[in-house]
Amino acid sequence: MKYQRVELHNHSTESDGEMTAAELMRWAEKEAYGVVALTDHNTCSGHEKAEKTIKEEQLHIDLLKGVEVTTFYGHILALGMEHMVAFTDLDPKAPEKFLGKLRAAGAGVIGLAHPFCIGRPVTAGCRMDLEIHDWNQIDYIEVFNTSGGTEAMAGKIMGNRRALEFWEEKVLEGYHLAAVSGKDIHQKPQRLPVMITYALLEDDAEEDMEDAAKTVLGALMRQKTIVTKGPMLHAWAEQDNLWVEVEHSSEYEKWNEKWKNCNPVLWIRGRHVEKALPLCFTKCVEKIKLPDILHEEQETDQYGYHTMVLRLYDGTCQYENLLAAGISVRWKSGGKEE
Repeated sequence: MKYQRVELHNHSTESDGEMTAAELMRWAEKEAYGVVALTDHNTCSGHEKAEKTIKEEQLHIDLLKGVEVTTFYGHILALGMEHMVAFTDLDPKAPEKFLGKLRAAGAGVIGLAHPFCIGRPVTAGCRMDLEIHDWNQIDYIEVFNTSGGTEAMAGKIMGNRRALEFWEEKVLEGYHLAAVSGKDIHQKPQRLPVMITYALLEDDAEEDMEDAAKTVLGALMRQKTIVTKGPMLHAWAEQDNLWVEVEHSSEYEKWNEKWKNCNPVLWIRGRHVEKALPLCFTKCVEKIKLPDILHEEQETDQYGYHTMVLRLYDGTCQYENLLAAGISVRWKSGGKEE
């Protein structure tokens, strides 16, 4: 499995950011991101400037064009859009028509930004108050907004814990939703131990950076993302076994040194079942027998699939010890993962 470090929620001086589009691209290059999105509030005016910087300075990153549609009822991240659309016709009690309008305008994937955020300071519109009836119209949820850094109150203010739990609940109901983190860059980011998004790419994925943004969009559509502070977690089901692969060799932020002596614990949640199992970092792949962790007649989701969500902790399953999350496994009884 290949991993691509991505940042999908960023702002420039084209809206309310402090860095220009060019400076944002240079920052992403310095931090060795593979794909970086430019999602200014209600404008796409920075895309051309970002593209020009990447081309003229021969940066080794790929731009994912997008916009953060900013309303009084929540913020919608539309990735792939190159032109802003009017949102005066957005009905907060029935937003599906507007979501379809975003797709018609070029949005490859649609996500919800910081859905339980109360704002910094308290600000109307940051929290998602749209009454979504068809969750198949949403592709991903930002389960960690890290613009609050590691401040003690950041989890509550940004609503991260609740957002992660909400994503898990929706996935266990059977909806195809990827999980991502977002730096929500406004000021120049500090080096902090926060969650970062990785796209899990197929082994035969194209290496050409020209297609990197499209490949990341595909990973979001397939729920192949992970949010992590270092270790990479990949899991799949086959017959009666859950296969778990943990990899922690990345030298980014010296993760390979930081986590080599941790005590990894895999937390598994299914419908009406929760389990915590110790893992070994020295093994490439571990096999867990599904009958050992599931009830004999494990309930399926609304589409007839078994579904599990996974988290990785260091030592104990406390929120502050969370290393990685946003991983889901979906399969039919006695068969392979979907």
